[in-house]
Amino acid sequence: MNTLMTTSLEVISMAVLVSCGGAGSASPSTANPVVSENSTAIATKNGSAMVDHDTELSTAFAGLTVEQAYIVDGNDKKIAGNKVALNSNFSIVYEGVKNYTLKDGKVFPNLSMQVIDDDQQTVLSKSDLFATSYPNGLSVSDASVLRATITVGDPLKPGKYICSIQVIDKNNENAAIHSTWDFEVK
Repeated sequence: MNTLMTTSLEVISMAVLVSCGGAGSASPSTANPVVSENSTAIATKNGSAMVDHDTELSTAFAGLTVEQAYIVDGNDKKIAGNKVALNSNFSIVYEGVKNYTLKDGKVFPNLSMQVIDDDQQTVLSKSDLFATSYPNGLSVSDASVLRATITVGDPLKPGKYICSIQVIDKNNENAAIHSTWDFEVK
């Protein structure tokens, strides 16, 4: 049964959502990313990476695994391209996140977000977005689907930006997921 938990944290123009769903695993796995005609997966000795060709979202991960990484609009429809409208939002979604290190049966992901403008100036930045809402951790199942949502409004204005999302397992700092996406606000 899928349910949706929403953190009440809003930072400037950001919100983070955690969705329940998918089977998580606390033991190491070699789960492969889901590959389609719209994505490419690359395995290396120390981790893996994938590129979503619809948006050019690039995701690298080591220690943690992720089956899919993609971007949706405010209506949860996958987007294509790199243009987003002012006064809208988009979410970077990770499905099938596994291999967390358990502490008392819970997992402790540290999700951080940053948006940098075309002049390399940080416009939005927030780290450890789950710390306040989930101080006692999340179940493996709840943490198997993570969603980082950016509201495209003040201080963002028309122009080019880079969005960076990072998930680090607090119980194993060598286990991480990192995504970047170049986008343009119209």
